[in-house]
Amino acid sequence: MTLVEFLEARLLEDELMATAAIESTADWHVFYAYRDIKDGGGQYVVLADGQYPTAGQAAHIARHSPARILRQCEAARAVIAEFLRLDALGDLPGRDVAETALKQLASVHCDHADFDQTWA
Repeated sequence: MTLVEFLEARLLEDELMATAAIESTADWHVFYAYRDIKDGGGQYVVLADGQYPTAGQAAHIARHSPARILRQCEAARAVIAEFLRLDALGDLPGRDVAETALKQLASVHCDHADFDQTWA
């Protein structure tokens, strides 16, 4: 598996999970007084039970809403496209810089079974 194939597979997984989590709108917001999380349409995503989620957990969940994950996937795909463009042009200095960026993106998934340690 190449670095690009690995990243594309992880991006697809992230997109599928984010899309599956959307019931109304993709943006989520935390209501700190109650630690509830609602989407942009006012639908409950997480309803706190008085103990969980903690305020920190609720903030983390809302911050990593499906909308944000989908934007991150789009940004990573732009980096992949630039790498492939530079590779096709034979622009070695530019390609090397883009490949370094891809390796950094891949490092987020270093615990995945398909991660190649040479990318680290």
